[in-house]
Amino acid sequence: MSLDKEMNGHVIMRLELNDIFGGRTTWGWISALFALQTVGALVIQRLFHLGLSEVVIPVCILLLGTFISFGFRSYADSNKLGSFQWWVPLILYAAFIFSLSNRSYPGATPCFSTKFFHPIEYAAFSLLLCAALFSILVRKGVPSFAVRVFSLGILYGASDEFHQAFIPGRSPRVLDVLFWDLLGITLAIGTFLLIRSIWRSSGKIHQHSP
Repeated sequence: MSLDKEMNGHVIMRLELNDIFGGRTTWGWISALFALQTVGALVIQRLFHLGLSEVVIPVCILLLGTFISFGFRSYADSNKLGSFQWWVPLILYAAFIFSLSNRSYPGATPCFSTKFFHPIEYAAFSLLLCAALFSILVRKGVPSFAVRVFSLGILYGASDEFHQAFIPGRSPRVLDVLFWDLLGITLAIGTFLLIRSIWRSSGKIHQHSP
């Protein structure tokens, strides 16, 4: 692929994402996702009677994602950072999940099943993954896009369970990946494609061609 074609693909990706979410609001939504997860983490910390020191690293990662995503709004109408910018929030969110799995929280007193965290976390992770892989959707269509999102989402979920095998007090569970994580990934892909389809059918989105 020539440099011109590659740059054109990045521009198309940016234009269509901006059409769907409203220009700079693309990064506004991503920033809001991190902010909501930050609030959620602090609420869970109180509900589960965890010490603040037990959640400080995950919360700091979420806050960093909030501020970085909000800062990227300044570049929403340019192509200065290329497609790399869309991988930054994904990498930060992957680090957030890793940090949560890196300890066992022995003093926690859950008031509901922690299994519900899996689809929430992996829905958020997969929405960010959808944005990062959006150029695949534009250039190759839904099947290639969905396969990549499913594959990478499940692969990361499996690696996270493997990571937990080395954490005292934690144990890996295949069902967590094949049901709970997969549920979140599926919801994210379906939501992302539904929003795009609604915008395209309503005429609010330009029909860009590579």
